[in-house]
Amino acid sequence: MGFTSINAQGLTAPPYFASFLVTIATTWIADRLQQRGLMLVILSLIGAVGYVLLAVCTSVGARYAGVFLAAIGVFPCIANILPWALNNQGSDSRRGMGIVILNIIGQCGPFLGTNVFPESDGPRYIRGQSICAAFMFFTMILALTLRTLLVWENRRLDKQHGTQAEREARGWNKGENVAEENYGAGFRYVL
Repeated sequence: MGFTSINAQGLTAPPYFASFLVTIATTWIADRLQQRGLMLVILSLIGAVGYVLLAVCTSVGARYAGVFLAAIGVFPCIANILPWALNNQGSDSRRGMGIVILNIIGQCGPFLGTNVFPESDGPRYIRGQSICAAFMFFTMILALTLRTLLVWENRRLDKQHGTQAEREARGWNKGENVAEENYGAGFRYVL
C-alpha cells in the first residue's frame, strides 16, 4: 500500500486487535447459542468481502478496510471451526482424531498461501487475494451445507429417541446413558 516498513508493521496491529476482540465475542456467542455454523457463515462472508476489497480496490483506505474485514473474518473462523468439530464428536477418541484430521488439513493452508502470492504479482497481489476470497466463499458454502446436514440428522435423532422435552417428560435425566456417546438418546449435534 506504499507505507514504509515500520509504518506497515504498526498498521498491522489494529486489524489483529480487532480480530482478537471479534474472536472472543463470536466464540462466546456461538457457544451460548449453540450456533457455530451460522457464525461461520457470517464470518466467512465478512472475510470474503475483505479479500474482494483487497483484490479490486486501489485506494489505500478501502484496501485497509479490506485488511480489517479479512482479519475479523478469517481468524475468528478458525476459532469457531475447532470447537464445532470437537463438539460434534461423541467420544474422547473421536474428538482426538477429529482435531488431528482437522489440523492436518488446516496446515495445508500455509503451503497454499506461500505459493499464491508470488513477488511478481505485487504490490496488489490480485490473484492471491482473489483465491483467498474464493476459499472464504467456499468455507461459507461448506458451513451452510454441514449445518443443513446436522439439522437433518438432529431431526432424525429426535424421531428415533424423542426430543429433549419428551425425554424429560418420561423422567430421563441428562446424565444417563453417558457411555453410549454418539449413539445415546441425549446426543445432538451442535449446529
